[in-house]
Amino acid sequence: MKKSLVAGLVCLTVCALSACGTDSDSAETDATPMPAASVIPSEVVLSDVDAPAGYIHADVADTLDSDIGEVSSDEVIAMFTEISGSTVTDPEECGALVPTAVDTVLRLSQDRAGTAVSEYTSDGTDGTDSAITVVATTSDTGPRVPANLDGCASFTRTSSSGGTEASATYRVSPLDLDVEGADGLIAARAEADQGGAAESTTVVAGTVDGVYFQINATGPVDEQFVSDLAEKQIGKIEGV
Repeated sequence: MKKSLVAGLVCLTVCALSACGTDSDSAETDATPMPAASVIPSEVVLSDVDAPAGYIHADVADTLDSDIGEVSSDEVIAMFTEISGSTVTDPEECGALVPTAVDTVLRLSQDRAGTAVSEYTSDGTDGTDSAITVVATTSDTGPRVPANLDGCASFTRTSSSGGTEASATYRVSPLDLDVEGADGLIAARAEADQGGAAESTTVVAGTVDGVYFQINATGPVDEQFVSDLAEKQIGKIEGV
């Protein structure tokens, strides 16, 4: 079952306290032009008012600002940094296609002014289990989907956190989505095999007026659904 990023944040924190493993990746790609200084990611990222029907919104920054049980947010970041350092993705640049909860939380914590993250989780009314993570950033560093996916047709992510090793192999297929208004638009579907448990993630990413956005939808979602979200995100950035 797909865990939401916010739920995963809680789960990973408890897991880290028990010294068990998870996966993450910290690859960075080439820098892109900076946007106008007036663009504030938290004001342009898709939010609660943009939630698709049947989905519940969460602002990841709000979760990050709150203590989780008896664990402070600073302790969470320290644990996640340790987890990230124990993970290897091969090829490294392909990890940006399927960022983990650890990746996303660390990215946000390291650039609160220049990065915003929203999450939507299905409410279960239609019998499906899916989650969507949306990132908008004006930062010129950080993980970004490779412009050329040829080298990411298949990649592996391995984590040795907590003395145990876990590995997942991803197979990536480019998608031809009918989305306009973004520079360098990349869309793909990544199918993961994690010890016999399959999981599908659809990703679309691009740059609008210097703002890089990335949408990852995991679970049973169709291409038109993701295209509609991307167009909504593009329109919101253009409307600044």
